[in-house]
Amino acid sequence: MAKFLFIYRQSTAPQSQPSPEEMQALGGQWYAWMQKFKSAIVIGDGLKPSGRQVKAGIVTDGPYAEAKEVIASFNIIQAENYDAAVAIAKECPGNCNAIEIRELGGYS
Repeated sequence: MAKFLFIYRQSTAPQSQPSPEEMQALGGQWYAWMQKFKSAIVIGDGLKPSGRQVKAGIVTDGPYAEAKEVIASFNIIQAENYDAAVAIAKECPGNCNAIEIRELGGYS
């Protein structure tokens, strides 16, 4: 079995705030998705909206306002191959703007 990093990207463009009912429905969709693929999900979590970047020894705040999208959350998924990982991603609840799928290198 291979491991894949799912990077969930979200647009930074202003969006209307979902109603409490819409949030509850979306939460139910995510819960159902996680239950369906619980044997494949190794780990995952949401990310807080702030962070830091270290580049050439200089630390700056991020994510950046000029970015068109930010990384909202991630999962590590265990699947037979890329096709199986893509099949899991395709069933992601409707609010996924984009999911980047990267196979983990398996370096020791």
